[in-house]
Amino acid sequence: MEANMIMLPLIAGFATLVAVVVLGLKSRSAAQFSTNITAHAGTESWMLDEQPLGLTSLLPISLRRRLTTAGLASPTQQMKFVAIHVLLTISGAVILGWMAFDQEPSLTPTILVGCIGGAIGWWLPNSWLEVRLAKRRIDIVSEFPIMLDLLQISVQGGLGLSAAWLGVAKTLRGSGDALAQEMRLVELEVGFGAGWRTTLEATTERTGVTEFRSLGALLEQTDRFGTGLSHMIQVLSDSLRHEELQVLEERAHQASVKMLFPLAAMMMPATLLLIVGPLLLMLFEALQDANVG
Repeated sequence: MEANMIMLPLIAGFATLVAVVVLGLKSRSAAQFSTNITAHAGTESWMLDEQPLGLTSLLPISLRRRLTTAGLASPTQQMKFVAIHVLLTISGAVILGWMAFDQEPSLTPTILVGCIGGAIGWWLPNSWLEVRLAKRRIDIVSEFPIMLDLLQISVQGGLGLSAAWLGVAKTLRGSGDALAQEMRLVELEVGFGAGWRTTLEATTERTGVTEFRSLGALLEQTDRFGTGLSHMIQVLSDSLRHEELQVLEERAHQASVKMLFPLAAMMMPATLLLIVGPLLLMLFEALQDANVG
C-alpha cells in the first residue's frame, strides 16, 4: 500500500508531462503562425481572442483573455496552462481520495476528500494566475510615467507619434517588459489601421490599466484641437505622479489607523493587569481580614 501511495504522485506527474508535451506540439504550428504575423512587433498577437488558432479555439474567450492579460499570449502557453490546471485538479482528487479510501474504505468519505483534493488542485493554478495578473498590472502602472517621459522627449526631438511610440517600446524592453509588450501590441493594431483612442481603450479593457484610456483621450484631444502633444503628455505625466503620491499618502494614513487595532489588542492585557491587579489584591486582603475577625 505504501508503494502505491508513492507511485500514484509519480504517475500523475508523468501524465501531466506527457499531456503538456502533446498539447504543446499540437499548438506549435498555430503559435508559429501567430509569431510570424507579429514578428515586426516583437511579440505574439493578443488578437487570438478574435480568431483563435489550433486547440485554443476550444477554450472560452474569457479564459483566453485572462491568460493573454497575464502575459500568456501564445497558443502553446495557454494550452500548457490549461493542461496543467486540469491534471492538477484530477491528480488532487485522485490522490486525496486514495488516501481517504486507504484510511477508511467507505464511499462517502472518499468522495468528500476527493472533492477537497480536486478543489485544491483547481485553486492552485488560479491563485498563481491571479498573482501574475496583479504583478503584471503593477509593473505596467509603475512604468507608465517613465514611458510618458520618454515619449515626450522623443516627440520633442522631432519624431512622429508612431516612431516615438516604437522607440520607447524598444527602450523599455527588459526593464519594463510588460509595458513594452503592450506598447508593441498597440503599435501593431495602429499599423493595421485602428485609431489610437480605440486601441488604447482596448488595451485598458485587456490589462485593467486605466492610464491607457487617459492617454487615448489625450491623443484624440490633441488631434481635434491641435494642442501641443509634448505639453499634453507632460501634463498627463505630472497628473499621474500626483495621483500616485495621493494614493501613497492615503495608504499611509490608513496604515496609522489600522495599527491602532493590534496595538490596542496587545496593550489591553497589560492595562487590565495594572488596573484590576491592585483591586484584586485589596479584595483578597479584605476577605482575609474578615475571616480572621
